[in-house]
This record gives sequence, structure tokens and C-alpha cells, in this order.
Amino acid sequence: MKLFGSKKNKSSRGASYYKRENIVHTLEDLKQVYTPKNKIVHKTEEVIMYNNMILSEISEKVLRNAIGEAHYIIKNLENINNYKILFYRHSVDDFNYLMQFHFCENTFLFVNNMVRSSYVLGNREKKSIMNRIQEKYYPDIDFDFTNGFELQINDAEGNFLYTTDSVNFSITYINNSPVFKDILNKNKPNTGSKDKFEGII
Repeated sequence: MKLFGSKKNKSSRGASYYKRENIVHTLEDLKQVYTPKNKIVHKTEEVIMYNNMILSEISEKVLRNAIGEAHYIIKNLENINNYKILFYRHSVDDFNYLMQFHFCENTFLFVNNMVRSSYVLGNREKKSIMNRIQEKYYPDIDFDFTNGFELQINDAEGNFLYTTDSVNFSITYINNSPVFKDILNKNKPNTGSKDKFEGII
């Protein structure tokens, strides 16, 4: 989303920082990303996009052209081959954004955008961020934050995004890719076709 204005330059950070902030270290982590819990689910007629990019069209080349070279790259994970994570950092005013784009077999799986601040990120700031997303992409949805900021939006293509409001506030965008489902199916115990992982859409 081009919601935050021009970026400021950030000082470099070491490998330990990115490895610590990475939200996927194992296959179980990846399953949890794909099956979020306890979200208020909305449906939209709009195609879910990130930074005006259609999720199914995101590639490393597209990212380089849109936002430049990654600040850091992690290659391969435990029990998941051909996996790559591209990290980008972006700061506007008092907000700091850490974006991690996850790929497997050169296919984009998801992006997690973590939002931090130089002060405590309160409900006012979270609501402002979500309202910008609503105005830009989802005018057909009436967000209700009276019960918090844990929500999910599904589109007709099977893509979805969801917010996580815990220690940090983040927004995760999932590309409804067959590769994503194949990774989870190939690496789960064979207990019969009825148990095949079909996701949440």
C-alpha cells in the first residue's frame, strides 16, 4: 500500500536482527501464518493488493522495481527447501515498518508488514492505519473496532489479509497460491485424503 508517504533512510542492521524478526522458522510457523485464529472475518468484492501490487503478480523483480533492493535476504529454512525471505525497512514520521516478503520455489507466498513506533502504538494509531487501508481498498466493508483490531478480509480470488494485534501490530497478506498449499500438504503426515490441507478459504 502506498499509504505512508516518502521514506527516510534507515541505519543498517545486522543478520541477527532479521533472523529474530522473521516470523517463519519452521513448517509449523508457516502453517500458523496460513491459518490465523480468532479474527472477525469480512468479505470484499475488491481484489486484495499490497502497495498497489496484485499478490499473484509479486516477484523479486517486481519488488526491486517498486521499492528497490532488499535490506536483507534469508535463504532456505528448516524442512523447507527453495525458500527465500526478502526484508525491507521503511520509516515515515514516527512510524517504522518492517516488511518481509516470503517466497518458495520462486512463487510469492505472503508479506507481513509489522508496524512500530517511537512511542507506544495505541488504538488511535492502529485505527488510523486501518482506516487508510479501508479508504484505499475496501470501501464496501464497515470496520468495527469496538472489540479490538483482530480482523481478516477475504476476496473472491481466495486471497486474504489479516491483522495481528499483540506485542506488535502487523498486517499479513496471503497470496492464494497452489504452491503454498502444496508445501503444507507435502510436509504433513499422510493420514488420508480427508485430511488434506485445504486452507481457510
